[in-house]
Amino acid sequence: MKRHFSLAALAHNWRLKLAALGLALLIWAAVSAEQVTSQWIPVRVDPVVRDPEFVLTGPPDPAEVRVRFSGPGRELWELALDRPSLVLPLSEIGNRRAFALDASMLRIPAGLSVNVQDIRPAVVRVDVERLASRVVPVRARLTEQSRQRYVVGDDLEVLPAEVRVTGPADRLAALDSVDTRRFDIVPDDSTFTHQVPLDTAGMDGLSFSRTRVRVSGPVDVRAERSLGTVPVSVPGGLVATPARVQVSVSGARRVLERVFAGGVRAYVPRDSLPPVVPPEGVEVPVVVDGLPPNTRARANPPRVRVRPEGAAPVPAAGLPPAPPDTAPAPAAEPRR
Repeated sequence: MKRHFSLAALAHNWRLKLAALGLALLIWAAVSAEQVTSQWIPVRVDPVVRDPEFVLTGPPDPAEVRVRFSGPGRELWELALDRPSLVLPLSEIGNRRAFALDASMLRIPAGLSVNVQDIRPAVVRVDVERLASRVVPVRARLTEQSRQRYVVGDDLEVLPAEVRVTGPADRLAALDSVDTRRFDIVPDDSTFTHQVPLDTAGMDGLSFSRTRVRVSGPVDVRAERSLGTVPVSVPGGLVATPARVQVSVSGARRVLERVFAGGVRAYVPRDSLPPVVPPEGVEVPVVVDGLPPNTRARANPPRVRVRPEGAAPVPAAGLPPAPPDTAPAPAAEPRR
């Protein structure tokens, strides 16, 4: 009976009793929130370089310190949630690498009446490096598609042709030039002009006097043209099999229109032959010259067999049998 009576007494006016308990907890929390106390809170260290001769090269050591704050409990709770930071100004660095911390460096949210009692550790080390500066040339880079489709003249212009780069001395020592990003040519008749950004990928920590340059120059569509057969010149006392080769040239279309078979020469250089050419002959490459700048020639076949005059011809491996040569004998290369 006694147990049933106690449970009944506890359940009597339970709503009122529960409200009283909640009110008591609320009063306790309110009093605790306003009670002045202290608490250690972790704070991130943010170094800021204000010396123009140096650059930060790594995180501070340690990257986080413990700060003891005092103030109302409610405000300390808010401060712990907001995670304040400590801004470490680095000015007039010189040879220093360790810097003392003080309360003025802390960034505390406005409206909080908390005080700083202690900072541990009180000294932070930073990694900095003295800056250097040098002027390097700028190189224009075309896409592979543009290089295959167009011929760009040698007088390609980059403005400005050089940029000043500032950064750690050891990184600048390995930098001999700066490339543009690869870009496609959009010709305007026979010239092009583009504003192109520099390719600074992987160059974090370096600063540039400018990040874009203007690239311009002459341009023409790349083409190929066959010149027909051309006689192969060889040193005196020797003959070539075959005696004539097909020559085709590639380059700027406007330039190729002025190239003719009579203006080019196919020959075998003396230094490509042994001192004594054996009777069976030797296979050597054919060289074509007499071409305008920025053009290339291709001989077919690219190699011929050279033998002494009067020696029986020997079919060369990989070369087609030489047809009867009814053309005049090629002129001998002049002796030098």
